[in-house]
Order: sequence, then structure tokens, then C-alpha cells
Amino acid sequence: MRSLLSLMILLLVCGGASRAKAKAAPRLEISQFQLANGLTVIHAPMRRVPTVTVQLWYHAGSKDEKVGIRGIAHMFEHMMFKGSKRVGPEAHARMLGAIGGSINAYTTADLTVYFNTVPRQYMDFAMELEAERMRNLTLTDATIKSEREVVKEEKRRRLDNNPIGRAVEAMWALAYKKHPYAWTPAGNMADLDAITMARCQDFYSRYYGPNNATLIVVGDVSLAEVRAAAERRFGGLSRGEAPPRVELREPPQVALRRQEAGWPSQLNVVLGAYHVPGTRHADIPALEVLSAVLSAGRSARLNQALVRKGKLSLYAGGFLRDQEHPGLLMIYAVGLPTHDLERMEQALLTEVERVAAEGVTGTELRRAKSQLSTGLLAALRTPSGVASQLGMSALMRSDPAAFLGDVDRLDAVTVADIKRVAGLYLRRDNLSLILLGKKRTADTPAAKKEEVSQ
Repeated sequence: MRSLLSLMILLLVCGGASRAKAKAAPRLEISQFQLANGLTVIHAPMRRVPTVTVQLWYHAGSKDEKVGIRGIAHMFEHMMFKGSKRVGPEAHARMLGAIGGSINAYTTADLTVYFNTVPRQYMDFAMELEAERMRNLTLTDATIKSEREVVKEEKRRRLDNNPIGRAVEAMWALAYKKHPYAWTPAGNMADLDAITMARCQDFYSRYYGPNNATLIVVGDVSLAEVRAAAERRFGGLSRGEAPPRVELREPPQVALRRQEAGWPSQLNVVLGAYHVPGTRHADIPALEVLSAVLSAGRSARLNQALVRKGKLSLYAGGFLRDQEHPGLLMIYAVGLPTHDLERMEQALLTEVERVAAEGVTGTELRRAKSQLSTGLLAALRTPSGVASQLGMSALMRSDPAAFLGDVDRLDAVTVADIKRVAGLYLRRDNLSLILLGKKRTADTPAAKKEEVSQ
């Protein structure tokens, strides 16, 4: 049961990551410069350990796809390890592993990110490998076919064959009617089958150029070393055309959207999503605190109301799905088949709406701010954690140091701010709901029907 919930939460946050805050952010000496070909380079020294993280952030994710190629961004995350002109298939990972390094990558709705953590003396080598596959990736029909099947199998395992995963996918499609956030990075089976060599070459040439990438280097190296290596390894790469950007915006939602899932499940689940602004909006700090009041820890409102006191579900919570374009504030409740699905739904919504009606206490506000500080403090202990914060700030907010100011923005949030944003965004006409599990039986009192089709 717990593993299913963990999977649901993993899937819900895929495509977007909430920024955590710290009470006292560490001092960082952040430098940024740009090569002539458009590559942005960000550096921050961390001298505590003799390691360096080299990360390549491409401003391309599943929202840059269209119907017909849904899933291609995730396919490229895999294909980038399948060899280039001078590096054989999987050799990138093998060579860095042989020198004590490690690699990773992920795809979201907004970004595709490649990680390399190496001993400091191999920083230049990690850059050489990243530069090589930025412009010299080997695309073959065999590679496309094999990685298509890998991505399809991941989708089957995480979404299609998991009742909660299917509900998550259905939620995005329900909440977004126009914007490409309507699908997940996992893609679409029919589209994956239709992806051709020509489509791959087009996506690669559009999005995998230096002018659509940010190189982030954090660790035991100087700015002069980073600048010299970046010029040496990336400076000779050709600049691509400016990639197209998503101009489409999701129209305002005007009525509740409520959908009952039609597939079997061993759990009863209620998923809810309220539309909220994008990551640069001034209301985001207050929304993060609001989400923490509702969801962070055993004392959070949803856990108290539905789990500890109400005994209506096994788990209840939520989080802010912070994105480049307008995102979602998520809520959920998960119960056994013996837990009444409609009572779970009504209790979840009632507790959320109580915040808008009554506000929160000063104690809740202070606790939420304290909880939000913990994540960033932990993340900033390592070069990789610092680099991730720099990357999210740079690409999502156009300022690599933006996250350092989040401390002050969080401290400025008041009880009145929480009530205001709750009333503004946590409205039923701004809500999409997916209900998964056992339907109401004949002897269960009927809940008020609020289904509205749009």
C-alpha cells in the first residue's frame, strides 16, 4: 500500500518541482557568463570536498512537444546516452564510472537535465563528453526503435498498468484543455510508435544547441578554470536557430471538473488540482506556505482532518506543482476500499475551503515556514544540490541567484496573505477532480452532485 502511494507522489511531482526555502541561505559566489554561440555558463565554488558537478540544462521538455510526437523529449533523455561520433553507446556512463564519477538525467514538462559528478581533476573531461553529445549525437533507426520501447515500457509500468498512475495522467488531461501540460513526459503510445528518424533529427536540431542550454559547474574549481574549459569544449560548437517557444496559454477554468475513473483499483483515491500561476508570480511564496499548512507533516490540516481525527483515509496531503507556465496546487486522499470515497472527497474539499473561510493561525504559519526551510538546507550541502537550485532559478526565473531571495519572500508571507490566496485560487470553479475506486453503494447517503462538463 505504501509503495503505491510513493509511486503516486513520484508521478504527481514529475514535470515540476517545488522550491524549498531556508531560514539562512548560505553565501554563494555565483558567476554567470555567455559564450559567443549562446551557451550560458553558471559557476559557484564549493571547496569542502574535491568534487565537481557538471550539469547541462536544456530548455526543452514535454510542453515543447505537440500531438504526434508526445514523449520525444523523454526519448532524447535516453538516446543521449546511446553514443555520438567519438563516444560509443553507454560509454559516457562507463568512462565516468571508471574514474569514480556518477551520472543521471531527468525530463520534466519544462526541462531536460543531465548530471555528471566527478573528481575535480576530471571536470574538463565531463565537459568534453557533454559537448560531444550536444552536437554529435548518433541517431540511428535501431537506437530510436530500442529507446522507443524502453520509454513505452516505463509508461506501462508507471502509468498504464498502475491505477493511480492512470489517474495522474487523466488529471493532467482534465486540468489542461489547451496547454501541452495536458500530457506527461511519459508521452503517448500512439505518438511514440509514430516517432521517426526525421522527427528526432528535427527535435535535436531545434533544442539541443548551445543557445538553448545552460552549463552549470559547482564544486572545487575556480571561475577561471570553468571559463577556460567551457571555451575549449563548447566554444567551437555552432549556434542553432532560436527554438520555438510555447505561446499557448490555458484559458481560465470556469466550473468544477469532476471525473470518475473507469478502471479497477485496490485503493480509493481522490486527486484534486487547482490552477495557480507560474513560478515567477508574486503569489507563489504564499501558495507554498499554504500548501505546507495543508500538507506538510503529521500536524498538517489534511492529515489531521482525514487521517488522524476523521479516520476517513490512510493518507491525505498535497503540494504545489511549480512550473514555468501556470501550474497546479495538488491535493489528494488515499484510502482502503472500506473507506467511503464520497466522504473522502467531501472532507478533503471542506478542509481546503475552510482555510479560505477562516484563515490559518500564526502557529501554523510559523511551522510551515520552518518546514519549508529544511529542504533547501539539506539540498545545499552538496555541489549537485546547489547546481540544481541554480538551474531551476536560472531557467524558470531568469536569475540563477533567485532562490537565495526566497528566504526574504517567505518571511514576508502573512496570515492575511494565506487567506487571500486560498480565497483566490482554492475555489471549486477552479478545481479538477479525479475519483478512483469503489463507487457509492445504495445505502450510502448521496453527496451533492457537482459534475460540470467543459
